Amino acid sequence: MSAGDLSRRRVLATGLATGLGAGIAAAVGGVELPAVAAETTQPAAPTFKPVSMVLHTHSCFSEGGSYAAGGGGASMLSQLEQATKNNIDVVWWTDHDWRMEAYGYYDGIAFDGTDEDGDLAWSVQNEGTVGGTAHAFIDDPHSPDEDGKALRVKATGTAADWGVSYLWGDPGNSFFSTNISDTTLTIDVLGEQIGPDAELVVQVETSYRPEINGRPAGVYVLEYRVGTTSARVLEKPLTGVVSVPVKDGWQTLTMRLLDDIKAFWPDLIAEDSGLARLRYGVRARNNATAQAVFDHLRIIRTRDPLRWPVKTQQKLMKAYAKQYPNVKQLLAAEVSMVRHLNVFMENFELYPYPDQGKAPKLDGSVEGTEKVVRWYQERGAIVQYNHPDIKPAEFVQTRALGTDLTEVANADGDFDVIHDRINQYDAAARNAIFLTATSQVDDHAGRNWGGKSHLYTTSVWSPSKEARDLIAALRSGQAWWFHQSLWPTGRLDLAIRGRRAMGRVIQTTAAAIPVEVIAQNLPAGSTVQVVVGLCDRSGASTPSIEKYAVPADAFTHDSTTFTLERGIGSYLRLEVYDADNTLIGFSNPLWLLSPHDKVAIPHARRLT
Repeated sequence: MSAGDLSRRRVLATGLATGLGAGIAAAVGGVELPAVAAETTQPAAPTFKPVSMVLHTHSCFSEGGSYAAGGGGASMLSQLEQATKNNIDVVWWTDHDWRMEAYGYYDGIAFDGTDEDGDLAWSVQNEGTVGGTAHAFIDDPHSPDEDGKALRVKATGTAADWGVSYLWGDPGNSFFSTNISDTTLTIDVLGEQIGPDAELVVQVETSYRPEINGRPAGVYVLEYRVGTTSARVLEKPLTGVVSVPVKDGWQTLTMRLLDDIKAFWPDLIAEDSGLARLRYGVRARNNATAQAVFDHLRIIRTRDPLRWPVKTQQKLMKAYAKQYPNVKQLLAAEVSMVRHLNVFMENFELYPYPDQGKAPKLDGSVEGTEKVVRWYQERGAIVQYNHPDIKPAEFVQTRALGTDLTEVANADGDFDVIHDRINQYDAAARNAIFLTATSQVDDHAGRNWGGKSHLYTTSVWSPSKEARDLIAALRSGQAWWFHQSLWPTGRLDLAIRGRRAMGRVIQTTAAAIPVEVIAQNLPAGSTVQVVVGLCDRSGASTPSIEKYAVPADAFTHDSTTFTLERGIGSYLRLEVYDADNTLIGFSNPLWLLSPHDKVAIPHARRLT
């Protein structure tokens, strides 16, 4: 493998920018590229352009953010705002599929103890000035409509301003985090000490939205209070309050979430709301003491689990398309009851999980995941292995579970993890496991993408932003990823005699071929590492690679040439590092094999 013939020869502009020009016929040491007839009736070659995408994005159908970080999961609105600010062309919505379906979700909370069948962890959260707080699960009183225990909360407001004490039940994986559009809540409450300065409160935290129509960015909240008045008040810009008078004995609060969001904020697309958090508590002031009991929460949903979420999110996509016309929205999902997978297809379908009752268990087996991979691929989908945090030996042995793509760039910005994922990827490439390497955004918050030092973006060469073309590009490996803030205009490609070859597999009798290495808009002082790996199909779980450093000034005309030797099999990919030696770009490889090698090569990856 030689770096001695690196040159500054400019790449064929028509071949890389607009596809093959008419009449090009190339033979590169045994690689026969078919001629294109130079006839006026020949259809024009498609124009390929870079299309940037986020392939792992969560919104109102997924769980909320952490309480410490301000709570509230992302809305589709907040994610589209971030995509716009960061010049992203395409957002693939990849909410957790089982959350979309409310698969195995609880239909209520009985307040019977600290764990509620092992999945509910309770935490006290106080706001303002309160004292004498107490939270307990009690045998009596309890709702007349439900046996078992109930929750009692008590607190004294020691200041003139309201203070509140909540008990919050962390919903774990099987309670209520999903889109609220079809959801009504009811809860039985008993106001034991309620008055003008002491109230019962149930708080519903929905989704985060950016600044809009004069309101600040933040989490939109509904509060349902039992006190001495009846009112509906927008108490704060992002907090709508429904108050009802206390009654003697038990009473039922009914919370029609979608209707109330529409009433308080009529300018919003109310359906773009998730149920992120529920809190149960009392509020008090002026040294008053509030005490109340909570029981028998019912979560009433009407959804058809496989069809309703798809139709609802498609309607939201259509509604937001007018507001964000420059961001193409495409529907996918993160399959999450097996090892996590993202699935991309033109006509998206949710996977029909078998009924396991309440709180179904994750199937992390190889066999269970492979079954889901096959189900989607049989329907024309491509499947991505998400955050594959396993040993390279298993990754190679299972051939990445038969997936088509794998996340390499890590969402947490841990470069040790990225390094491990690159080694894992190279081990697969060594064994002719043809995967498209992508970047992992995996954002649930919808806040400040640009502030993430690790924000890597995947781009593809594609003639359009339509799902069919983007899937074809990903399937064939016509993709690279780049650092959004350190190299926002970064572009990478590989070519052979003007033919785009990144991601492709070339079988040839030639001992070596010249590869055009394309790197556009390189930052000053950056370096392109040409990574050449052995592809011996030996089953080894460690890569065998060599790196050749090429300075940015060698790419004055966007490209240089590298002679790739075939040997018993090889591949070539690119890494780009800035002047501080930070990884800012990564290309997919091309593979060079003998025509006598018995290797199953996907049709999309053959260079034809």
